[in-house]
Parts: sequence; structure tokens; C-alpha cells
Amino acid sequence: MPQPWRRRLAVRVYYDGWCALCRRGAGMLRRLDWLGLLELVSFREADLAAREGLDLRRLEHRMQARPATGGPVREGVDAVVLVASRLPLLWPLWPILALARWTGVGGAAYDWIAARRHRL
Repeated sequence: MPQPWRRRLAVRVYYDGWCALCRRGAGMLRRLDWLGLLELVSFREADLAAREGLDLRRLEHRMQARPATGGPVREGVDAVVLVASRLPLLWPLWPILALARWTGVGGAAYDWIAARRHRL
């Protein structure tokens, strides 16, 4: 049974299992997840989006993440900031990511990369 703090901080991350760039990114997140706080799930699993009340069209455009305890789904740069807050190696970058999100630069950069992900 996981520790209570681990359950409270856990995040379920939805990524595109059909996208090579996304699979590589998920693999990197698994390696960086020293605390075991991320559950990475391909939204391409049969009926996953419907079972979890997720919009498949939105998932196809942006990574999404949700705290395991419930709460709103975060997508795009908001999901990146949430995930970064759970990975000790990325903690030094978290303020920069949060500032980029706040200024809108992070969202624009995320959308630019996401729009080209099948070509990268």
C-alpha cells in the first residue's frame, strides 16, 4: 500500500501511444520519476477516454494530466508544469515553466511543438 503522501501527490498522465515523440517523452518521464508519482497511460488504450470522461479530440492535440485523487484535468503546458512539480530533477526548472505558463509563452511553445510532433 502506497504511503498517504504518495497517493495525494500522484498524477495520471495521458499521452499519445501512437506518437513516437510522445512515447519517447513518456519513457523519459518514467526514468525521471524517482518518487513513483506518475502513472503514464496511453490514451490510445481501448475505451480509456470514454471510461475516464476525457475528450479524445483534445487528447489528440495536447498531453493531459490529472491528480490521482481527482480534480480537473490539466492539458498542454499546464500538464507539463504539474508533471515537473513531481520530478525532483525538474524542480529547478519549475519556476521557469510556471512563469512561461503565466506569460503565455509556455502555451504557445507547447502548441507549436504539439502541432509538429508527428514530423519531429
